[in-house]
Amino acid sequence: MSPRTGAAVPSDRSADRADERATDRATADPVHDLLVRHLALCETAVHPLEIAAELEAAGMGPGTAGRYRHSDVFSLAEELYARVPRRPEAHRAPPPESPWRRRAGPALLAAVLYLLPSAALWLARRTGGAGRGIGVDLTVVVLLALVAAGTAGGGPGAGGRRHSARSFGARFGYAAGVAAVLGLCATGGTDPAMAAALACGLGAADWCARWFRHIGWGHLGAARSRAGFRERMRPVLPVAVALFLTALSALTFAALTLHRPRTADGGLAAGVRGADGTAWAAQECVGAVLLVVVLLWRCGRTADALAGLLCGLSALGVAAAAVPAALPGGGGYGGSGATAGFATALLWGFGITAALLLPYAWVVLLRPESHRDLVE
Repeated sequence: MSPRTGAAVPSDRSADRADERATDRATADPVHDLLVRHLALCETAVHPLEIAAELEAAGMGPGTAGRYRHSDVFSLAEELYARVPRRPEAHRAPPPESPWRRRAGPALLAAVLYLLPSAALWLARRTGGAGRGIGVDLTVVVLLALVAAGTAGGGPGAGGRRHSARSFGARFGYAAGVAAVLGLCATGGTDPAMAAALACGLGAADWCARWFRHIGWGHLGAARSRAGFRERMRPVLPVAVALFLTALSALTFAALTLHRPRTADGGLAAGVRGADGTAWAAQECVGAVLLVVVLLWRCGRTADALAGLLCGLSALGVAAAAVPAALPGGGGYGGSGATAGFATALLWGFGITAALLLPYAWVVLLRPESHRDLVE
């Protein structure tokens, strides 16, 4: 055997020994290979639940976790999360939402800003001023769109992986959709008092959405599994919906009372004489849809929020075409007789939309992914 040929033998043996050592390391630490394959995820994760969700999405279950000496995916995700010594600062978990008094400030500002255009139209029509005409209506809608665009902040932070979804087109679509819903209610009839209450109620919707995010963030840190997180979050959405609908009802009653002051013979009932059961039900359905849209938007579900607005407006268009009194010149928002046609269209259109959106929101907003990387 030549020297050159003989020199190749120890080289091959060294390579074999290196492969054996690598195999031994992989056998002794099976999690290491998984960590290398999912290093980017582990570096940017803000909670073990996020890693567990991605592993489950990749098809890993309890049986697969057993290969890595873990009983379930969550314990494996905890080890992967703990092994990463440093994470980029931009991807760290955000601090908890500010206390409720601080959340009340932005919500109150949003309520005032939404209320101003609708209230101006309401007062102009009530006093017999130039409150009618396509120019006035378009001005109100444009002002509402500007307010919606200005209050559409929040969602993913600068380092969030879903921050790119907050494009100009998404914000424009959100602002246009919210303004279209409020504008149709404000300009669709002779009595915009209920529409003004609905616009003001968006401030309450904003507060409920911020509170919902705050609770979700707290449960994200306390839950030990995805099932535990869902269990903690199940009562939160119904409570948020109930709080908002209660606030909207109070605002609507106050608006109707101010619009029709009490009389000597009518008492307090005169304040709500112009709104029948259909108008009240329509008001609650429209409010429920707007609340779910704000919740989805605040929780980073941009596409879902835009789809909810589009669904509501499309359903309203179909319902209005089926109710002749709801067409332009044939109806109004609230009231009785022919003016109840628009309220009927709102009830059918947004009632169906609310029946579809609420169960969907129940599913997606119980997921841990809807509560990560969310800062103002």
